[in-house]
Amino acid sequence: MIKNNIHFHLRLLAMLTLVTFLGPVTAAEPAIDTTDLIGSLQEQLAAGESLQILPAPDWPRLRQIYHDYGNRLLWHDPSGRIASAGGALQRFIHDSARLGLEPRNYHAQHLDDPQFPQIQQVVRNDLLLTDGFLRLSRHLAQGQLDPGGIDPLWKIPVEQLDSTQLLDQAVINLDPLSTLESLSPRSRSYSRLLQALAEYRRIADRGGWPPLPDSPLLRPGAQHELIPLLRQRLIASGDHGDGVPDDPDLYDPPLQQSVERFQQSHGLKRDGIVGPNTRAALNVSVEQRIAQIESNLERWRWLPQRLGERYILVNIGGYLLQLMEQDEVLLEKRTIIGKPKRKTPSFTTRVTHLVANPTWTVPRRIAVEDLLPEQRRDSEYLLRKNIRILQREGEQWVAQDPAMIDWGEYNKYNFPFQLRQSPGDGNSLGRIKFHMPNPYAIYLHDTPARGLFEQPVRDFSSGCVRVQDIGELVDQLLTGSGLETSLSFYDQLKSRESGYIKLAEPIDVFLVYFTAWVDSSGEIQFRPDIYNLDRPLILSLQQQYPPEENKLAHQQPENIPLTD
Repeated sequence: MIKNNIHFHLRLLAMLTLVTFLGPVTAAEPAIDTTDLIGSLQEQLAAGESLQILPAPDWPRLRQIYHDYGNRLLWHDPSGRIASAGGALQRFIHDSARLGLEPRNYHAQHLDDPQFPQIQQVVRNDLLLTDGFLRLSRHLAQGQLDPGGIDPLWKIPVEQLDSTQLLDQAVINLDPLSTLESLSPRSRSYSRLLQALAEYRRIADRGGWPPLPDSPLLRPGAQHELIPLLRQRLIASGDHGDGVPDDPDLYDPPLQQSVERFQQSHGLKRDGIVGPNTRAALNVSVEQRIAQIESNLERWRWLPQRLGERYILVNIGGYLLQLMEQDEVLLEKRTIIGKPKRKTPSFTTRVTHLVANPTWTVPRRIAVEDLLPEQRRDSEYLLRKNIRILQREGEQWVAQDPAMIDWGEYNKYNFPFQLRQSPGDGNSLGRIKFHMPNPYAIYLHDTPARGLFEQPVRDFSSGCVRVQDIGELVDQLLTGSGLETSLSFYDQLKSRESGYIKLAEPIDVFLVYFTAWVDSSGEIQFRPDIYNLDRPLILSLQQQYPPEENKLAHQQPENIPLTD
C-alpha cells in the first residue's frame, strides 16, 4: 500500500512536471488540439494488440501507465510537439547498437512512420518511446535474455528492477538518458568491451578481412605466395602495421611478431607457425567476432551491476583468475578449469576460509568413473595415491583394506565406499584450498601438476578451479588479517597437517564463462567456445526480432581448433 502511494505521488508530480516544463524541441509542426491527442491515445491503447507492431509492446502495462498519468503523453507537449526528453530518448534508441543491442527491439523502425496521419503518428511515437524505455531499462540492467533458459551452467541470480519506477524517475527529471546510462554494468571491463565492439564494427564497415585458403604450414623465413594475403589479413584486424615490406612474399620478422601476437590473443600456441588451427582462427569472420563480443556483453549484463570494491573474478573460458580492487587488476593468474564433460558452472560464492594441507574427499562421480577403473587395472593404485577407502558401519565411516576388496564386484550403481586422499604433495588439491561454500562442491585450489599451466588450453579438471602460484593469492588475502594470523597459516602449512584459518574479511568470488574480453593492456582477447555456450546465446539474441533484415551470419564454425 505504501509503495502504491509512493508511485501515485511520483506520477502526480510527474504530471505537473509534464504540464509545466515539457518544452518542445522544435515548433516546425503545427500544434494539435489536446482533445484529439487524448482521444487518439485512448483509441490506440484500446486497440493495441491488433496493431501490427513487432516486437509487440506490453499493452496491459502501457494502459496502466498512461492511466496513472491521467491519459497524457509522456514525451510530447500537450500540443503534440516532441519534447527535449522525448527527442533524447529517440536518439538513444537509434544509437543503442553501440551497446551491443538491436535498435529494432525498441521500435526504432516504427518511430516517425510517415504512413500515419499526424495525430496518430504522435501518439504512436509516444507509446513506442515508453515501451522502448521499459525494454531498454530491463535489457541494460538485466540482459536481453533469461540466462536460465539459455545457459544451463549459469547459476547467478539476475538482479531485479522496477522499470516502471525508473520510468517515473526519467519523466520527473526530464532526463531519460541519465536514468538509462546509470543501469549498465559498473565495470571497466564492460566499457572496454564496448570499445572493442565499436572498433570491430568499423572493421566490418571497411569490408572485414580476406580468408586464407588451405596451404602448407607457413613458417617464419619462408617464401610463399600467400604471405601477402596473410599480411593483409593481419593489417585489416589491426594486428600488423601497414608498412611496405622489402619482399612481399617473405615471412619476415615483423610479420612473425604479428602472428605471435595474434596467437596470444586467441589462446593459441605462440610459435609463429600458421598451421590449421591458427588459420581457422584467422578465418573467423569479423561478423562472427562482433557476435561473440555481443554475447559476452550480454553475460556482463546478467551479472550484478556492481561486483564490489574487492573481489575475485574467475574467467572460466579464458582460464584466468583476477583479483580485482577498485575496478583494477591487482593480481592475475592462470587457471585450469573443468573439462567439457565436467564443466565448471558460472556462479558466485565467497571465500571464507583458507585450508592448509587439505584432505580431498573424492566426489562419488570421480570415484566411480575415474578411480574405480584405475583400481581394477592396478590393485595398488589407490594405495600409491595415498587414498583411504572408507565404508559406513553403523554411524561411522570405517577404514577398509583395498587388498581385501574385490573391486570387480562394484560399479557406479553399487559403490558403498568413500574415498579420501590424505594431505601431501601428491594430493589432488595441492597444498592449499580456498573454502567457498556452494552446492556444486567447486573450490579454488593448488595442484601438484603445475606443468599444465604452460598449456594454452587448460580444461583438465573435474570442475574445480586450479590456480597457478596460489600462494601469491593467499598473501594478498591475508594482507590486513594481522601478522599473527598470517604466521599461523604458514606454520600450519609447514606442519604438513591439515588445518584452516578463517579470513578476517571474506571475499566474493564470481566464476563467469567469458570467451571475449579486453585485457589490462587494452588487447582484445578471444577464446574458443569450449563449452559450446556462445552458439545458443548468439542464436537467441538474433531470434528476438524477425530475421528477414539480419545481415550478419553469426554462426560459429563447427570446429575452431584450440592449438597448433
